[in-house]
Amino acid sequence: MSATAVSSGDRLSFTIFVAIVLHAILIFGIAFTAPRIELPNVMEVTLAQHRSTTADKDADFLAQANQKGSGSLDKAALITSPHQSRFHDSQIQEIQPEESRQAMAASEAKNRQVVTTTAKSRRSHDNRNSSELRQEETEVRDAQLAMAWQSSEISSLEARLAAKKQAYAKRPKVRTVATISTKYDRDAAYVDAFRSRVEEIGNKNYPDEAKRRNLQGNVRLLVAILPSGRVKDITVLKSSGHSILDQAARQSVRLAEPFMPFPASIRKDTDILQVIRTWKFSTSDVMTAEN
Repeated sequence: MSATAVSSGDRLSFTIFVAIVLHAILIFGIAFTAPRIELPNVMEVTLAQHRSTTADKDADFLAQANQKGSGSLDKAALITSPHQSRFHDSQIQEIQPEESRQAMAASEAKNRQVVTTTAKSRRSHDNRNSSELRQEETEVRDAQLAMAWQSSEISSLEARLAAKKQAYAKRPKVRTVATISTKYDRDAAYVDAFRSRVEEIGNKNYPDEAKRRNLQGNVRLLVAILPSGRVKDITVLKSSGHSILDQAARQSVRLAEPFMPFPASIRKDTDILQVIRTWKFSTSDVMTAEN
């Protein structure tokens, strides 16, 4: 029986398999563990608050004297205070030290002071605003009163001005005609008729005393004539120096009225026609109007 020949590929596969097995043994077969540290025995010692005559076989702690344990805990616990708590709570609460409480009290006092100061400042600000508001209201009232007074004064002035305008509008339309300015036909005819009438009446009533005393002189008169022809007023503009001649001139005009009513050409723009003429008394006992 002849042996089968081993090829080079089979040898390579076998070598790889053996290498894998060896690596697996090295990886999983070797365990790294830390050395075990031996802890020393710890003995808990507490301070007994009360003495007992008998020792407890199942004591949980060492102390300077025997003491029976008590309480409702499932496990042994050290006594932290010889006094009973004034309140009971199932949770541990954080206890603030005295300095912290004093700091909190100081902070609260400061906050109250800040609040009080703020309130005082607000009240002071409110009082100042109220004072300023009252002052502004007073100024507004004064301004309103001043405006009302000015408005009243303006209304009064406007009323007086309106009254003056109305009175002026109601004033009669007066025109004055003198001898040298009588250039319009409508005035010339009326003034000439007026002159002729006064001369006629004046010569008929020439004063006897003026004749006896042989007086002479010129009297300048302003005669205001109404549209009806009646004389409204007579004014002596210049005296003759003799009251007899001045009175004779005035009386001649009065005796000569009424004159002719105003024609339409004069009435349309004239309520009073003022005629100015100079009346001359001569030594020949004649009264004439100077042209």
